[in-house]
Amino acid sequence: MEPAPAVPDRGVSCVPSIHPDCGRDGPHFVIRFTLTGMALISLYVYLFVLCMPAMLIQMKLGGYNQKGIVGLLSQHLPISKGVGVALLVDLFLTCLYVAPLVCHFGMYAILSMMEQPYVWSSCGNEWNTENCVDIHQKVQAAGGNSEKTYTINNGVAQNLRVTPELEFYHNAYLGLSDSIGNVTGFPVWNFTTQLQNVGISLLPVTLAVLWILVFLFTAFGARVSGWILFVLGLAFVGMLLAVLGYGYNSLDSDDSNSFLLTFYNLNFRGFLQPVDTRVLINTASEGFDLLMNSLPVWTAIPVTMGKFTGQGKISRNLGWLLVIVTYALIIQVPQLAMAPYIGNLLTKVKDTKVLREGSLNGIQLVFNVMPAAFAELEIPPVYAMLFFLSLFICGFMFLCVAMLTIVDNIVDSLTTRFVRLHDRKHCCTFVTTFFLMVALICMGLLMTTTAGFYYVILLDQSVTRLRFITVFILAVSVIIVYVKHTFSIVERILISIWCILAATATAGFWLYSFIMYLGFPLSYNGHEYTKVFDLISWIISAVPYIAIPAAAMHSCGLFEGTCKERMQYMFCGVQDEPRDYQGYYPAPEPSAPPAYSYNTNSYNRNGAMLYPMADVHKDMYDPELEPLDTRLRSSQI
Repeated sequence: MEPAPAVPDRGVSCVPSIHPDCGRDGPHFVIRFTLTGMALISLYVYLFVLCMPAMLIQMKLGGYNQKGIVGLLSQHLPISKGVGVALLVDLFLTCLYVAPLVCHFGMYAILSMMEQPYVWSSCGNEWNTENCVDIHQKVQAAGGNSEKTYTINNGVAQNLRVTPELEFYHNAYLGLSDSIGNVTGFPVWNFTTQLQNVGISLLPVTLAVLWILVFLFTAFGARVSGWILFVLGLAFVGMLLAVLGYGYNSLDSDDSNSFLLTFYNLNFRGFLQPVDTRVLINTASEGFDLLMNSLPVWTAIPVTMGKFTGQGKISRNLGWLLVIVTYALIIQVPQLAMAPYIGNLLTKVKDTKVLREGSLNGIQLVFNVMPAAFAELEIPPVYAMLFFLSLFICGFMFLCVAMLTIVDNIVDSLTTRFVRLHDRKHCCTFVTTFFLMVALICMGLLMTTTAGFYYVILLDQSVTRLRFITVFILAVSVIIVYVKHTFSIVERILISIWCILAATATAGFWLYSFIMYLGFPLSYNGHEYTKVFDLISWIISAVPYIAIPAAAMHSCGLFEGTCKERMQYMFCGVQDEPRDYQGYYPAPEPSAPPAYSYNTNSYNRNGAMLYPMADVHKDMYDPELEPLDTRLRSSQI
């Protein structure tokens, strides 16, 4: 049997960088520097071939029906309602282990500004071991020349060498214990004078602050959150561009260009003449991994995004295209921003042999290579801060979108089930968000302990393990709902065929990944997880899928009727109310003339009707659609 690949390269070696989703998929995000040739091109091929139909169908259905994934399936295909619930559980678990990573990004942004030289840049500290190799140590070259060279003054074997940055992350920052079962409390930081005066562990505090911020940004609805996320998105790109500009202007351009030429080398020889079929599949899978880990295609998010995008025909039909194009334009920005720093670092420390294979991916890249580059190249702290802050903002945006998706689906289900809550939708949203925040803080505290990072990896591998099942079931469900609508018959046929083929290919890649890693034990940092935690991992993987039959039985139990009527309801859903040519529910016929026909008080001083929608039934009214300016409100319901 071939040796097992290191876990950091397949799972939590991924760290949020571009969009909600790390691991083999999920809401975490991935930064990779292994895309070359076919892998890089395959990313864009997969984007337009595999993602376009899925985003189109899900966002269009969300906008047309003004419902989240659970409400959509409950109305049109109740037997698949559990698929939506499973996606929400999956998203909740993803938020649970992505949040600590986002906290790490934020804390590193603060630490980068505390001391100069950087606190992580040297050996000889109380947290370092004998395997630490100070790659930043400089000595005068022989002959009195002012040129400086780099040396390693210890006899550490090459396979045991560790950078001071990685030891700082594991031993000083995380206080990582020797096993997942050894939970010895929360890490207390003493590596700066300011932190020594604090005297308590700050990781749980940062986690609580993070979720409180998410709560404040999402509890007031999609309209407020949308504007905040728009501004944060521009800030994220702007910070990376600032880091990129400094790197290309201040560092050696030859080293930067050399690294970029290697990175974007379109050498197809291994693809056109593969020595092994697995080499071909693995090469093609690299682009797929980055795409699925950074764009939440087969999750609960796209339907909710479609709901909040707008009700107009243009918004419904082009919103998905805007998402695809925006993603295609910015997906390479983080890699380009890091390229000059990594290129110059590799040139300077190439003789130390301390950066192992796989260092340019995920956790190793963010918390080892980039801090080493900032220290070695003597980068001003403000640019290190901007880099880590951009990652924090990106992860924070994902958490906001994920929380908004979960809350919207829960509130929509509650207000549909209990009519008295319909007029208290804002209050219901606020309370639901608060309880979710408390649950995520309490459950996430375990991941801020000294063994917390082991649990992050455990959840990452568990949540993404059976993703191929979710993809296929979700695709079949949304296609059935899509076909039931009154869109153009040609559109429904072509898009449905395209979507099912794309879903089959996507599920195939996930299944291949599942088979390839099935026999490998889960491990991190030399610690292999016991069989008990392996069993726990499988239980966590199965938890979302328990919701599928449970929700189907719940839907069947709520419907009153004969067995035949219940079966028809489970597969056909409720009958749609007639809609006008624009796809909206028309106002019911009034039982009396509208108020403005006999009430002169219904006009303002300019002669315009104060309440032109006064005859719309209150069940059709959604306060979320009211403008923020009360002077523009068009309904008195």
